[in-house]
Amino acid sequence: MVIVAQQPVSIAKAFSPGHITGFFATDKTLQSLHPNFNGSLGGGFSIGKGMTTTVKVYKDNTKNYSILLNGVNSVDSTVSKFVIEHYLSMVHEPIFISVEHESEIPIGYGLGSSGSAALSLSYALNHALKTNLTNIQAAQIAHTADVVCKTGLGTVISEFTGGFEIRTSFGGPGIGKVLKIPISSGYCAAILCIKPINTARLMDNSQLSCKKNLLDELGREMVHILKQNPSIDTFLELSNRFADEFGLLGGYCKEPFLSLKSIEIKSSVALFGHALFTIVKRQDLQKVIRVLSGFNGKLIVCDIDNSGAKLIDKPYDTQ
Repeated sequence: MVIVAQQPVSIAKAFSPGHITGFFATDKTLQSLHPNFNGSLGGGFSIGKGMTTTVKVYKDNTKNYSILLNGVNSVDSTVSKFVIEHYLSMVHEPIFISVEHESEIPIGYGLGSSGSAALSLSYALNHALKTNLTNIQAAQIAHTADVVCKTGLGTVISEFTGGFEIRTSFGGPGIGKVLKIPISSGYCAAILCIKPINTARLMDNSQLSCKKNLLDELGREMVHILKQNPSIDTFLELSNRFADEFGLLGGYCKEPFLSLKSIEIKSSVALFGHALFTIVKRQDLQKVIRVLSGFNGKLIVCDIDNSGAKLIDKPYDTQ
């Protein structure tokens, strides 16, 4: 066990944006392949709020680690554990790794928190441990963690890329293809987080499995439509239709959705969470805030992140 008073031998910090998926398609034939060749097609956008991860490496007698999420010991960080243990297998000397996740986004609302935790952690570990991976290789480890832990399929490649995007072929970073759509800085996102959903449990739902083929066909069709007309309005319309097929518009998000519709603002539901979102021009933001502030939930207003995951502080040795 690491001695608390001991100085770390290296420190690194990285950031990954959160992400909202509006629609997607999967392919079950890819499940037998390495996770880097699995993934999803779809459309979505990265948001200006996300996960910042600080990694501190200490000399120790055994290989071990700890994980904090917003200052609290995290006992259910399966994705982070996967990433850490992968990196520990790459180093020979016994070390203790301290991981501190600082999340600006709530967990379980379809905002890509698992992917952003894995991606920011992989970037930070790669540099703190001097494993000399490329950014693509580090991102592939995060993608593998997300797929294996059943917390996401297309989240990591989207957060790796940043911006408003269409995932046009299957696979993780460096393998899957992403079409990045230019978006003006005059747009921003408003997200009302009402109630979390367990993504892994939802995807194992037997009733949903019966509709899976139809939803995958619909998702593929929507990728084609958005490629033909790559606009915010088209994306929101397609996302709205997809969320409705999942039955997400008839529940917790119904009333705020109808309220925005009454002022001619298009919106949809993040996949997967009871979180209503819209992308609007800044001159329309205040009326959106007035409407959504009347409902229970956490309201997030943020920019569209266009740069993707990155190191914040360059790693440095303390000894």
